[in-house]
Amino acid sequence: MTASRPAWGRLVGHSYRNGGAWLLRGLRGGGFPQPRAGLYRLHVPVEPWRYYELGRVAAEPWDGRCLDVSSPKLLASTLQHQGRGRWTAIDLLPEEIAIWRTLDPDLDLQVADARALPFADATFDAIACVSVIEHVAGDGDAAAMAEMWRVLRPGGVLHLTTNVSARPGEVRTRAPVYATEGAPEAPPDGSGAFFERRYSASTLQDRLLGLPWAEEAREYVRERRPVHERFFAARPWSFLLGGLLPIVCARNFVRLADPSALPDGAFGVVYLRLRKPE
Repeated sequence: MTASRPAWGRLVGHSYRNGGAWLLRGLRGGGFPQPRAGLYRLHVPVEPWRYYELGRVAAEPWDGRCLDVSSPKLLASTLQHQGRGRWTAIDLLPEEIAIWRTLDPDLDLQVADARALPFADATFDAIACVSVIEHVAGDGDAAAMAEMWRVLRPGGVLHLTTNVSARPGEVRTRAPVYATEGAPEAPPDGSGAFFERRYSASTLQDRLLGLPWAEEAREYVRERRPVHERFFAARPWSFLLGGLLPIVCARNFVRLADPSALPDGAFGVVYLRLRKPE
């Protein structure tokens, strides 16, 4: 029955399951730690872009010892619940780890930096890194790719998604979005704090694929309609409609031959399946 359901459907179901278990523990007298996180799982089981990104990665075969590098934790939680791999999930943000220790006490969760992974060489059979690498400032994206290469066994596979656009660039915000100890402050020149990078086809190659990965799959996609932008622009009220997102989002993605086809200012996502040679 699990195999017959689309991957995004299994993610939605597991998100509700986590939210329901959180609610039941609270009603039984355990209190409601991380109430916003628990309620969010019940109101917005999967966010708009994640129907493609998490769904695409979750549809891949998973087995053995697996590492999630700062992806939305719903992915590792769902796959481990299905018996598809023995998962360790890391994040640089301690509050994110605390949230998921409440939502999924059975998941191995650790605070760690993707640029300096606390694992021995060749520890993992497979790695997932979904919507993460674009948020690592400076040359940290290349450092994170090198670390994932190091801890992946020969023959192991990295499943990665990141943002792409017709031309490379950066998105900056007035204040840092991911505030961590030692994170760079917004520069005084008014240019804003680094939030994320947009890769072109050429900078994707130059910045992320310098090691001798064997590329097995590359998919570029865009949204048909800008659901992600509209959904978050209308928050928090739009969160009350999060359960209706599957109606729109499950079929809201279009394949692209190349990110150069994207209009100016628009962005898409690339999925890469990369194998470390034996």
